[in-house]
This record gives sequence, structure tokens and C-alpha cells, in this order.
Amino acid sequence: MGKRTFAWNGGMPLPLLLSCLVLLGLTIGFASAAQPLLVGIGILGIIAVLAAVAKPSHTADFILLSAAPSIQYIVHLNVGGLDLLSFYKFAILLLTIPAMLVYGIRMKLVYPIVALGLMVIITYTGSFWPDNLERMAPIKAFIGLVIPFVYLLIRWKSSSAERQIVLLPMLAPISIALGSLLHAAGVHQFYVIEFTGAFRVQGANIPPHLAMLAFLGFLISLIEIKRNPTRYKYFYMMAGLNFFILLATGTRGPLIASIVVVLYYLYDLIKQYFRGKVLLIIPLAAFLVVAIAAGYMQYDNLKKRSLERTDASGIDLSGRAEAWEFFLKGAEKSPVFGRGLGSSIVANDGSIYEGFVVPHNEYIRFYYDSGIVGASLLFLALLVVFVSVFKVLPRGVKPYYAGLIIGFFVYSFSDNTLSTIQMIFPFCWYVNNLDILHSSSEGSTKSITQKEVIL
Repeated sequence: MGKRTFAWNGGMPLPLLLSCLVLLGLTIGFASAAQPLLVGIGILGIIAVLAAVAKPSHTADFILLSAAPSIQYIVHLNVGGLDLLSFYKFAILLLTIPAMLVYGIRMKLVYPIVALGLMVIITYTGSFWPDNLERMAPIKAFIGLVIPFVYLLIRWKSSSAERQIVLLPMLAPISIALGSLLHAAGVHQFYVIEFTGAFRVQGANIPPHLAMLAFLGFLISLIEIKRNPTRYKYFYMMAGLNFFILLATGTRGPLIASIVVVLYYLYDLIKQYFRGKVLLIIPLAAFLVVAIAAGYMQYDNLKKRSLERTDASGIDLSGRAEAWEFFLKGAEKSPVFGRGLGSSIVANDGSIYEGFVVPHNEYIRFYYDSGIVGASLLFLALLVVFVSVFKVLPRGVKPYYAGLIIGFFVYSFSDNTLSTIQMIFPFCWYVNNLDILHSSSEGSTKSITQKEVIL
């Protein structure tokens, strides 16, 4: 039996390869001692890029699920004036490029990106800039705002789109599970108790961000019960779970924004019940019992947040009334073309609560940034996208989808729906997937069976 020898057949000489590996190991070792967090992020980033190239569709699933935590509140990092959220947005865009190259893009829903681009032009040609707005700040604001809308363009396969829709209602429960682990490890608190005494669950987010995930998970589940009846048990379960989480956050805006879909859902159940579908009395009764019980459990919290510290409106708006007045007054200096995209972020001079980096009202925010012209362009672009998708949906699904869109616009009166990842990122993903599934003859003419939906 002959002696075995090892032969290296690569293009690089074996001694040089070993030297490079040793050098790389030493570099990582020394860097880990100095900046362990950055090195860890870098290594994970390399692995993620390789996975995105090898399996772009399944990597997209993990990108979608990455919206569950608000990472900027868990890991505090600032490099070159950019926080972790900025790096996260760039990372998810980078990891999606392989999927764009493999599956292609379509320009049908590109209008919000075009509108934001025009708002940049308006900023540099007609806006009345405040002194503290840096010259590159509008470009940074544009990039941060436009990245979620890129997910309106990707041409996913029908099977991938269905699988991603199944994942969307999981975001809030994942945040709850991850938040529990972080709380146990002493990294991030699972809940907060406000100065009013209100108890608010936040999971791996802050309460308003968790509420956004739960709001979408709840309404998407109600829509999918109608659109994809083969998975009704799963979506019923996720609707109930997300509703409980939404109530536990103590956030009022999304509850109000959910009313249209909830009322139509109840009307639809009652209508079908009287048409002879007697078994529908079970989900109808279950929904009413759950809603009443959950509302009763959260009544004290909502009362503390709404009635114990009122303003001129008679309701505690958590400082929003003062913030809105401040930003509207600032916008008076340039009502037509605004103060410049991103200017609202640097507007707070200490006159209002420091938490209002932006006004918590997207209409006022973009009116301040880009005036009547820019804000009108953006919201008209969104409306064109929503109407375009509405037209291709099945008749029975259209009222639910319309309720979601109305809820989104209502929600935008009281929170940062267009600039918060936990809202706009999964929202754009869902809208695009609905259009993909129902624009093609395959998606619009046959139901997706349970076997075709791969978890």
C-alpha cells in the first residue's frame, strides 16, 4: 500500500494560500480585540452575501424577517455619522441585488421612487433651507426613504411571493420571542411602564414599532383568510395573535386605523352567515369574544394614555398637538416647495419634546420638507400604486385591501409610516406580492394549494 500524499490543485501556490489564511486569521484576531462588534457584523455580512448569491429567494425570507427587531434600539452603533439603522438599510438593499438580477425588476410600481427623486430636485432648486441642514442631508434622506420602495419592483416567483406573505404575520410574534430572550439576557427590556403608569409591551422593538408589525400582521391575516382560504386556520391564528400583541403595545393609532377592515370583516361574515354558511357563526362569535375580552383587559392602559393628561383637544396626544403646531409654523416660511428633504429631522430646536425628531404625522412631515408640491407628488404616487394593485385583485378581496390602504393613510396622521422600517418595509413587500400573484394569468386564475406554499 503506497504512501498517501496531499496535492493542491488550486491556482494559488499552497504556501502562499496558507500564508494568506494565517494573515487573515491574525487580522481578524487583532481586529476582534479592538472592535469585536464590527468584526462580528463584517463576518456575518460576508456569510449573508454568499447566501444571497447562492439562494436569493430564501435569503429574501430572512431579509424580510429581519424587520422584526428594531436593531437601532438594541445595538447602539455610530460610524461616520451613520447609525446602525442606516447600515441595515444599505445591507438589505445589497443582499437583494442578487434577487433582482435573478428574477428581474418591473417598473409598474416605481412611482414613489420617481416622486422622491423629484423631491430631491425640488429641494436643490426651490426649497428654503434652514441654516443647520447640510448640503448632503437631502441625499441621505432620499436614500433612507427610497430603499423600502425598491421592494415594489422585484419580480418574485409566485411560489416565493406566497411564501413571503405567509411569513409577514410572523414578524410581531418573532419580535415578542426575541424580546423575551433579550430581556432575560439583560440586553433590552421586554416592556416599558410610562410615567402615566401605562404598561406597554415592546418585544425587541419600542412599543410603536411593535404596534406597526402587529397592525400589518393582523390586517394581512384578515385579508389572507379571504384571499387564500386553503390556509385559513393559520391566518385565523395569526390574526388573533397579532391583535393581542397590538393591544398589548397600548398604541392607539393602529387600533383606529384597523377599524375599516374589522368592520368589513364582521359585515362579510354576517352576510355569508345569512346566505346559509351557518358554520361562520363560530369565527364570528370567537372574534367578538376575543375583541371584547382583550379590549376590557387593555381599557385601563388606554385610559391612562388618553384621558389622564389631556390637552386642548380633550385627549392626550402624547405631545403630538404641540409638535404639529411647531412644524406647521416652520413650514409657513416655504409652503410651496418646503424647507428641503430631510429638514424636518433637524428642525426641533428644543421648543418641543426631544423625541419628536419628526412630527409623527407624515403629511405634515413631507409638507415641511417639500411643500405642497413635493408632498402632493409623493402621496399621489402612493395612491397610483395602491389603485393599480386594487384593479388586479379578486372581487371579494378588494374591499379588504381597500380597508388596509385606508388604514395606512389614517395611520399616517399619527405616526411615521413612511420612514419606519417596521411599517413601510413589510407593507411594500406585501403590496408588491399581491400584484405579482394577481397580475399574471397564473396568479389570477387559480388558487394556490397548500402544497404549493412552502414554509
